Amino acid sequence: MHKYQILLGTIGFYLILAVCFIFIGQVSAAEEEKKELKHVIIISIDGLNYEGYISTPVTNMKHLAGEGVIDEKATGLRVNTMEAAEASLLTGAFPEDHRHLIARDKVEVESLLEGMKKQKRTLMVVDGSGGKLQSFARGEKEYIKLDADCEDGKVIQQAIKSFKENKPFFTYIYLNDCKNALFSLDEKAYYESVKKCDDSLGYLINFLRKQELYYNSLIIVTSARSSSPSNFVPLIMHGPGCKIGSKITGSMVIDIAPTVCRVVGLDKLYGTRGIPIYEALDIAEDENLFVLNSCISELKKSRIYSWNKYFDTQDELYSAIRQIGSIKEERQSIFDFAGEREQVINRLKTRLNLERLIYLGIFIFMLSGYFIEYRILKKKFLLFR
Repeated sequence: MHKYQILLGTIGFYLILAVCFIFIGQVSAAEEEKKELKHVIIISIDGLNYEGYISTPVTNMKHLAGEGVIDEKATGLRVNTMEAAEASLLTGAFPEDHRHLIARDKVEVESLLEGMKKQKRTLMVVDGSGGKLQSFARGEKEYIKLDADCEDGKVIQQAIKSFKENKPFFTYIYLNDCKNALFSLDEKAYYESVKKCDDSLGYLINFLRKQELYYNSLIIVTSARSSSPSNFVPLIMHGPGCKIGSKITGSMVIDIAPTVCRVVGLDKLYGTRGIPIYEALDIAEDENLFVLNSCISELKKSRIYSWNKYFDTQDELYSAIRQIGSIKEERQSIFDFAGEREQVINRLKTRLNLERLIYLGIFIFMLSGYFIEYRILKKKFLLFR
């Protein structure tokens, strides 16, 4: 009897253990399913800067950052046009490389959208600038143009509506209320626009939660360029492939495109200068050495590029110095020529004045002769009267 009890106990133990393994396996499968990447959504908030982020109660952004990764002081681009800034965000290249400075310019490097098309991924650009990003996507499903004065909330609502209809893998949303508020030079209006933008972001997050896509979507919120002297912008990343509740430093806006490529499995974009933000990525232990070597390789390339740019700058500087020297010599020659010309002009003026005096003397002399001759002839003819 005692043996049967031991046998039953052993069988029961192994049954419980098997059930536990099955449960753990189901939980792990559920977790993997939960973290499967289904969508990439990038939200570019033009005009959002570090000061606006830390000084405004942006609860949705901070909630997103709390569940993901944030760099509060990512380095933004210092450019004059939004087209150049957004192109750098989408390509990971500097303006002198992509050459997209105004809407009519052609992008001369590869963008994220082109990379997505290579993978045959669906995409959508929701442009709240009034058409300045039209060169990046074409077609009724790929590109949605909204007026530049359209509020951020309406842009987000249009993005949600189109997302429901088309379910694109890659979505790029441009918002510009913060930038417009900056132009008003009203600090209160600016912070209010940041708060409204955060509320609009909350609508998108709630929509993704209801669709059970929140944890399956890589969501990136940032600004392509800074609107403050600090040149810092917040960079928030949340979703599959990202760490949870992490703060990082030292990232740049041009690093977003290569980071997305790393998460999605795209090859490095042609012409990109950024490097993946490995510090923000959830990397398995067996990949650490590979990632470390990749990071070193990228940094070496970046170092070589920086030195080449430095050498180019030095060449341009020396060329400018030589040109300045040549200009000085040419200017001195012009001054010398101008001085000689003045001397010649003065000599000609003196000669002309002398000739005028001579002609005037001759005229006076002739006039005097005529007058004398007239007096003589008059006296002579009066004698015969």
